[in-house]
Amino acid sequence: MVHRKFQPVLVLIVVVLFFVQGCAGRAALPIKVAQSGDVKKTCDEIRYELKKKRRNLKKMIPAVKAADKKRTLLMLSGGLLIIPWFFLDLSDADKIEANAQRARHNYLLGIAKKHSCRFKAPHLKSFYFHDKGYKRRNR
Repeated sequence: MVHRKFQPVLVLIVVVLFFVQGCAGRAALPIKVAQSGDVKKTCDEIRYELKKKRRNLKKMIPAVKAADKKRTLLMLSGGLLIIPWFFLDLSDADKIEANAQRARHNYLLGIAKKHSCRFKAPHLKSFYFHDKGYKRRNR
């Protein structure tokens, strides 16, 4: 058993680690797919927003890949020590936000098609992120 002098120290360490775990991560703040005024947008406004969404997604994907890599490394080191598991962010906030950006992009593409806009933009498939990076499925 643990020596009596070390019991309060051990309890304190466990309590502190549980509080730290509560701070590891953030809530996802995905954008709304359909927003008010979308139907009234002109083709130029839709094209500008589509470019902005694609640019945002290109910036988000490396962050999501880095977060997945970090999580994988912490999980592997957590097999040896239990302490790193307290610092894992299991919320997947970046993934949720990236998929919301993708859904908004595709929704705006549908509106552009209804307005018969004359520009081409790619239809984005669902993103699946894993430890080796990003890939598209169901092409």
